[in-house]
Order: sequence, then structure tokens, then C-alpha cells
Amino acid sequence: EVRVADLALPPLQPYLDPVVRLNLDSGTFSTKGRLRYAQGAEKGELVYDGGFDLARLVLTEPGVKEPFLGWQHLETARLTLRLRPNLLEIADLKLKKPVGRVIIAKDRSINLVKVLKTPVKAAPAAGPAKSGQEAFPVRIKKLQFQDGNMTFADLSLFIPFTTKIHRLDGVVIGTSSARDARAQIDLGGQVDDYGTARIGGEINVFDPRGFTDVEMRFKNLEMANLTPYSGKFAGRRIDSGKLSLDLQYKIDNSRLLGENQIVVDRLKLGDRVESPEAVNLPLDLAVALLEDRNGVIDIGLPVKGDLNNPEFSVGHLVWKAFVNLITKIVTSPFRALGALLGGEAENLDTVAFEPGSSEVPPPEAEKLHQLAQAMQKRPQLKLVVQGRFSPQQDGEALQNLALRRALAVLAGGKEHPPEEDPGPVDFSDPATQGRLEKIFKERFGGPALKELTAGLQPPAQKAPGQEAARDPGLVSKALFARLAAAETLPATALPALAVARAEAIVARLTTDGGIAAARVTTKSPEPAGEEAPVTSKLTLDIVQKPS
Repeated sequence: EVRVADLALPPLQPYLDPVVRLNLDSGTFSTKGRLRYAQGAEKGELVYDGGFDLARLVLTEPGVKEPFLGWQHLETARLTLRLRPNLLEIADLKLKKPVGRVIIAKDRSINLVKVLKTPVKAAPAAGPAKSGQEAFPVRIKKLQFQDGNMTFADLSLFIPFTTKIHRLDGVVIGTSSARDARAQIDLGGQVDDYGTARIGGEINVFDPRGFTDVEMRFKNLEMANLTPYSGKFAGRRIDSGKLSLDLQYKIDNSRLLGENQIVVDRLKLGDRVESPEAVNLPLDLAVALLEDRNGVIDIGLPVKGDLNNPEFSVGHLVWKAFVNLITKIVTSPFRALGALLGGEAENLDTVAFEPGSSEVPPPEAEKLHQLAQAMQKRPQLKLVVQGRFSPQQDGEALQNLALRRALAVLAGGKEHPPEEDPGPVDFSDPATQGRLEKIFKERFGGPALKELTAGLQPPAQKAPGQEAARDPGLVSKALFARLAAAETLPATALPALAVARAEAIVARLTTDGGIAAARVTTKSPEPAGEEAPVTSKLTLDIVQKPS
């Protein structure tokens, strides 16, 4: 029968020194059980059945007052330790009020790694293991956490960052050193004042790189606490907002596959923070594109990597996935906006027009309707509309229109309203040719008219017995083409057409259940390229919130 009560542990410090850089400040060991020796090959040469309590343990780093690791009690009432054959089995292990610190120093080293020294050689095993068997099997049926506290700090950032998980409770079921063992995890705690943390899933505790399938959920985290990270990587402070994370990590033979769902509620970005590692991205626009009408951002970030890579870092992978997402959004904002419609709308950033016209064609009107629907889901966005014109295509169309209006005046004796198109010209009508000749004489003179008509050769004669086919509007068409090409347009005609196109787009977007007029603005017109069709341009901006 063995009874040990409150055996002081600090005298065991010399046994820790070769392994870790930690001070054993306090702790006691108590046990009660039965030790049996020479029980036989099957029962074990040495067997200890009982319980133990490792109490008030405090391990600190040199020069640091706060505990690196500690707890109030690590205890069990049922333990079996056996040698030859070897076994350590615990039915129910309770860890009460554990505390710990994970610190990333300024040089980006982690205290968990820094405290480890070069491992000492393992002592010889109590007995050789048979082929396929574990040298020293360990089984813990249930490990229970009660009221734990953990501190995480990153001092490598421009603004030191610290957060705490407290009231950590839960269990780990089925911890085993068996090669294919999978322990079940169910842990929960509170983060800072009002956030929560939940960790669940399966893991091979003795070989987490071999198998891990863990889900970590963090809810209602205060985003202002994340300013050190946003400042370093994004160059902006976070004034306010709530963050929830659903992180799922699966590791199979050192290959990581992660699915991260990130939900941000009412994010408010603050001032700029100078950082050489910050990406130069329009984050305000990205936030407006991602944020729904309730101020919620909900995005998925899949990650993958190789844990055997010496540069592997989960944080780096998640950040890289986030930067890639933001870059994709801000470089193709209308594609991101179209995704809200199930990807059914394309080319939302342009509106095509017929040459010389400011009327929105029906297919483009449908596209603007879809755009207005998407904009309703993103209330922090506004549209900037820029009407554009093609000097060649629109110029020719307006010259043609001006000449047709002049012909209509001669035919009807009155001018048509500016917005009215008189329609096509009847080139076969002799009266049309007469009017064109009259205009031509006035502009170019009689000799030029004779020269033009003389140059129009009759078509070649066809075979005997057939009449020569002659276009009755041949002369009228030639006169019209020459007059239209020489038609002089006012300097304001093409810019005015572009302005009219922008106004037509705005009208389509803001009527019939569209978006508020305050969310659509226009900018000065500009020439477009000569590719057909002629398009006006749309860009996205953010609604300026009251300061």
C-alpha cells in the first residue's frame, strides 16, 4: 500500500533542466494506491493501481512572472501503470483550472518552441516490444478540462496584440498512443468579455500530423482587438466590428486541407497604419462589396498546405487566401457583384448603345435591372456613370441624322424636334434626288454636282434579250454619302450624346423599384475606342458615411 501526501516538486528542478528552459516554481504530488511486483508475465512484472493528484503546479520562463503552464489540480482516482508488458491507463483524468501562455516574440519565435532544449536520449525501455506492438502504450479514456485560462500574445506586430480564452471547459475522449487512434474533442470557452470559442472534432494526439479533423468556432469576437493584424497586413486600423470564425482543418499524412468560414458584423475601418508588409488594396470598396444590407460579411476561405514544408504556417495560408480573395474582388468588382445574382449577369460595367443613339437597348435595360437588384443587396456601394462616344461611329451616325433631318425639312416644310428621327430616306423617289441635288448645289456648287453625276457609269449591259438592271436610287445614294461625310457637327454634339446616354442609364437604374438616386452619380464624358458597339462605362465607389 502506497500513500504519498503533498510531496514538494521544486527539488525535482534538476531533472527538468536538461529538457526545458522552465522554472518549477511550485507544485505537489500526492498518490494513494497498491504496488505489486512479480505478478507474472500476463499481469505484468510490476503493477501500480491507484490515483494521483499533481496540484498547484506552476512553470515559468526565466525572468517572466506569469505562468507559462500551470494548473490547480491534475488528478485521477483510477490509474494503472504496468511494466512488462508496459501500459499506462487512466480512466478519468481531470485538469482543473489550467493556465497557459502562447507568446510570439518580436523576432517571431514562439515560446512553446523556445523553452525546449535539445532532447535527451530516451532511457532504455522496460522491455522489448513485440513486433507490431507499441513500446509503451498510453490510454486515457477521458481527459476533462475545468475552468481553464489561456493567453495568446503576438509581440512581433507593430501594435502588440493580446487576447484571452477563459472559462475553458470540456473533454477529450479516447486519447491513445495507438497508431490509428482518434481522440474526440469537445472544448468551449469565453474569449475576452463577450466572445465564445468552441473546439471539436477528432485528432491523433500522439501524431497530429498523421490525422487531424478539428473544427474551431469563434463567435462575437471584438474586431478592434485585431487592429495589430489589420494594421500590419492591411495598413488600416479597425475601429469596431464583431467577428465569428468557423475553422475546419483536416490533416492527413501531413497534408492540410482547411475550410474557413468568416463572418464579420458591422466592420468599421479606421485610420491608416504604416506597415511595409501591408498590401495596397482599396479595402473600403472591398468591404462595401462584401457587406450585405444588414452589415454582415460572410466569406469562405479554403486553405491547403504541406506541414512538412519548413515555411508552413496556418496563419500565413489563411492570410494569403484572404488577400487573394480581396484582390480578386477589387480587381473585378462587377464580377463579384454579379455573383450575388448567381453569376447570371455579365459585363455589368458597360452599357452598349447603337451608334448615334442615347436610347438604352432592351438587352442592356435588362442588365441594368439586374445591376440595380445586386446594388440593393450592397447598400454601401454607389455607381459612377460615364457616358462615352465614338468620334467615328457616333460621328457618322449623327452626320447621317442631320442630313436626313435637312431632307425632311425640304419635304415637309418644318423642322423635326431634336429627339425625333425622321426615318430612312427613299432613295428611289425622284423628288428625293431633286432635294439632294439642291442641297449639293448650295454646298458644293453646280460644277461639282455635274462632276459627281458624270462619274456614275451605267451598269454593264447584260446578254442580248435582257434589260440592264439599274438602281433607280444610284445617284441619290451617291449624293447622300458625299453630303453626309461633309456634314458639319457642332463641337458639343458628341459630348452631348454621351451625357444623354449617362442620363438614360441613371433613369433606368433609379426608376421602377431601382436604387436611390443619391447612389448614382455621373462624370464628364470621354471618347471611347472604335470597337463596336459603343459603350458607356460604370464604376463602383463607396457611399461616404457621415463622420
